[in-house]
Amino acid sequence: MIWISALGGGFLLSFLGFGLLWSGISWAIQMVLALLFFTAVSYGLSRWSHGAILPEVLLVIGALPLGLLMMQFRDTNGSHLLPVLVVLSWLLGIAAGYFWGKWSRGAQTGVSQDNASA
Repeated sequence: MIWISALGGGFLLSFLGFGLLWSGISWAIQMVLALLFFTAVSYGLSRWSHGAILPEVLLVIGALPLGLLMMQFRDTNGSHLLPVLVVLSWLLGIAAGYFWGKWSRGAQTGVSQDNASA
């Protein structure tokens, strides 16, 4: 079930990112929204999978097709830089959510061990 959620979540979030690109929202807002959405989904997957890396890889694989397509577009200056930065913000969000999930899980374990020893 977690595999389907990771693949589907990656595809749906990349589809959302593609829609934001199509609607003409500024690049900075697109990057912030993508970072927040991918961080939230990655954090949830990290907590759900007990810190396993496989769901995060599947999240990347789910977002990959539209991410590669999106990087082919150009900004108003004729450069590929901003679409590439948006897709990199997706990857940064996935990594941030994964490490945030691992850190919060470790902190929760440390607190429960402290309570058990007291």
